[in-house]
Order: sequence, then C-alpha cells, then structure tokens
Amino acid sequence: MPACPKCGAETDGESAKCFYCGARLRDEPKPAPQPRPLYVPRPEVSTPSQSGGHAWVWVVVGLVVAVVVIVAIVTAVVSSVRNRVRYASAQESAEEVEQSVPASMQFLRTNKQGYEEYTCPRDGAVAIKIPAGTFKMGSTEYDDEKPVHEVYLSEYYIDKHEVTNRQYKKFCDATGRSYPSDPDFLAMPDYFTSYPDYPVVNVSWDDAAAYCRWAGRRLPTEAEWEKAARGTDGRKYPWGNSEPGAGGTYRANYNPGNYTEDGFRHTAPVGSYERGASPYGCMDMAGNVWEWCSDWYDSDYYGRSADNDPTGPSTGSYRVLRGGSWRGNARNVRCANRGGGEPSYRRFNLGFRCAGGR
Repeated sequence: MPACPKCGAETDGESAKCFYCGARLRDEPKPAPQPRPLYVPRPEVSTPSQSGGHAWVWVVVGLVVAVVVIVAIVTAVVSSVRNRVRYASAQESAEEVEQSVPASMQFLRTNKQGYEEYTCPRDGAVAIKIPAGTFKMGSTEYDDEKPVHEVYLSEYYIDKHEVTNRQYKKFCDATGRSYPSDPDFLAMPDYFTSYPDYPVVNVSWDDAAAYCRWAGRRLPTEAEWEKAARGTDGRKYPWGNSEPGAGGTYRANYNPGNYTEDGFRHTAPVGSYERGASPYGCMDMAGNVWEWCSDWYDSDYYGRSADNDPTGPSTGSYRVLRGGSWRGNARNVRCANRGGGEPSYRRFNLGFRCAGGR
C-alpha cells in the first residue's frame, strides 16, 4: 500500500488526501465544463405564485374589483333614494290632485264653454275651474302692459261673477263689518240693500280680502284675473277682438259716450251681458266695476315677472285693479288694462271677485 509522503502512514491508494494528516496524495481531475443553458422566457400564467414577481397584478385586480363594488353600492343607494323621492313626489302630486277642489266647493255643472263650475256654500257663489297652462299676458298699448310675456299658471278657481250686494251683506251680518257707504247713484236709492244682485261697491282692498277669507277663498292674482278674462289666444276683450258695442250689440257695461247706450246708467246686475262671457264663461270681466287683485301694483313689474304663477312685487303702495268699470270707455275695459289704488281706497265703481285653489 502506498505511504503518505508527509506522515508515512499507509493509504488505500484511491483517496486524494491522507486520512491522518490531510496531505494531498494526488491531484483531482477538473470537472468537464457544462454548457450554459439557453434563456427561455417564463411563460405568462393566470395564477402567479404567491412569492413570484406577478403579485402586483393581483393588487391591481383587487383594487379594480373594490372600486367596482363601491360604485355598485353607491349607485344602488342613489337609485333607492331617488325612487323614494319620486314615490314621495308622486304621493304629494296625488294628494294635490285630491285636494285641488277646495273642500267647501261642490260640483255644479259643466258650462257651455266646456269648463266645470262649482258652488261655494258659504256665500252661494259659482266658481269656474281654470285649467293649468300658459297664456300671453300684457299688450303693447301702454308701457305698464309691456312686454307681452308668456306666463304659466297652475290650476285654480275664480268666481263667475263679481261679489254682489246680497253676498257682501251676508258677510257683514255674520262678522259685524260695517255696510259700505251708499254710492248715491242717480235714481238708485239705498243701493246696497235695495239692489241685491248688483255688484257691491265702495269696498277697500282690505274689505275685499276679509270677505274672501270669510268665504274660504282669496283675491285672484293679477295673472289669474287676466287669464280668466282673455284665455290663451291673446284676445283684446273677453269675447274676442270686436269692440264692446260692435254691430249695436253691447257686450259689457261701459261708457260708449253717454253712459246709457248699453242699457244701464251706472252698474248692472251681474251676468247681464251673456255675449261678453270670457272663454271660460266668466262674466263682467270687462266693465261694470273695477276689481281688486291680490298683487301690489308696479308699472315696471312685467319686465321682471316670474314665468310661473307670479304673485306680483313683494311690496308697494298700491294694489292692482283690473277690468275697468261702467264709467270707462272701450280702451279701459280691455283685458290687459292695468290700474292701481291704495288698499284703503273706496269708490262707487270699485268691487271685486274671489278666487281659490293652488
């Protein structure tokens, strides 16, 4: 057996190192070089290993899913809220429809113009339902009637006739309010108590407003009054565009020149001029007596008026007057003619009618 050249110990002849002293007995052959493998790209897989380099893909996917879920939740919540709002609005609309006829009014008939008429039990008045919609308000005649503008009004009711002496007396007797002073009309003594179906006169705006409250109604707005008078076609007078006395047929109680040509020297019983009815069937909206409206008067108001259900300026010195009277000429009884008076003003050619609804 060969001996270790360093320590002399016997070796097995195969080991490269001495078992006892570790001396090298022979050189180890170098391993043959291995060929370098070619680079092969890692195939893309849909599920990368948890510890691999594609973990960021899962992060992005997770964020996208989270955003989608949040958007879906928000959309569902918003939709639910909208549905509740719509449902509530629908309920409110239904309630408004149910309450559109004041509880005190009772259906009477459909008039020959095709509109519903209702009775008001407290004072016996007949009110006409005016449908919702737009109409042309104003004219180019006078500055305070300009500009002509379109107005939308919700459904409302307006009295067919002006308030009469009979009705106003009932109010005075029930509330203790003073009777209006006598207008001293020629050959018409004790006008208030002796002519029950004629329009009440010598009443202030405050008197008129108090009566309407007592009757369960209110004064009409200026826009409501004009729509009820002229309808939606922009006509000049309630009956159309022909003059009040055209063809020798009088359609209103006004002053043609000598006061009496139309049959009455002063006021006339309400509803005397059937040919003068408005498109809705309202009577005496041209002439007889001026009529109080709820609005404050402003000569420039039309330039800034609201498009929907206007109620006039918030303040003022005068209240609106409409319709002209037995003392005025044809121009004064046009549907668009405007006037105004202090709320305390009383006059022998000044009365009113009531409105309701809305």
